[in-house]
Amino acid sequence: MAEPELTLYAESSWLSPWVFHAMVALEEKSLPYKLAVYSMPLSTEQRTLLQTHAVLGKVPTLQHHDLYISESLAISEYLAEKFPFPTSPRIFPADLGDRARSRQVMSFLRTGLFALREERPTSSVFGRPTVKTMSDKGRAEATELLRVATVLIKPGATTMFDEYCIADADFALCLMRLIANEDAVPSHLVDYALAQFDRRSVKRYVAHLPTTP
Repeated sequence: MAEPELTLYAESSWLSPWVFHAMVALEEKSLPYKLAVYSMPLSTEQRTLLQTHAVLGKVPTLQHHDLYISESLAISEYLAEKFPFPTSPRIFPADLGDRARSRQVMSFLRTGLFALREERPTSSVFGRPTVKTMSDKGRAEATELLRVATVLIKPGATTMFDEYCIADADFALCLMRLIANEDAVPSHLVDYALAQFDRRSVKRYVAHLPTTP
């Protein structure tokens, strides 16, 4: 069997939401790939390797032959365009407006909600819930997240748009920060997030998580 053309550089705790995004994108595209798993923090040698090839010395980084790309959204954009539908499943909406909206959502999740992400970390989704009470800032960000989600996700829907897109994975993970910690979330948003976490792509990611004693 030929060696996979794609390599995803990931981190060994499997708690990065951006590694999550990149691996789910690969899985949803049904592309063969291999993993290069680094412990954090990166060693000088590892960081230099990634900086040399990908400009930014960080994970996730995707390698395709001699091309290295870091930043999760850049990775999924590359996969979507390099391996287009119908040869490979879509991970961005076919409709231009929906595609723009999906990018808007993913940008929102990457450039804001800092207090929420700190107080409801990814480790509390994939490991033990936190007992920390949210700050006023964290609660305000949680309220805004739920407001946006309520606008975009209708009751009974398991995807944001007519079909699945990679923004669903990011949105669900952010909602799970609240759900896993038993914060109040409308039931239809709980159902939406759990439907995303029941996808094979997410289960494949979760299978890499270290066992919590």
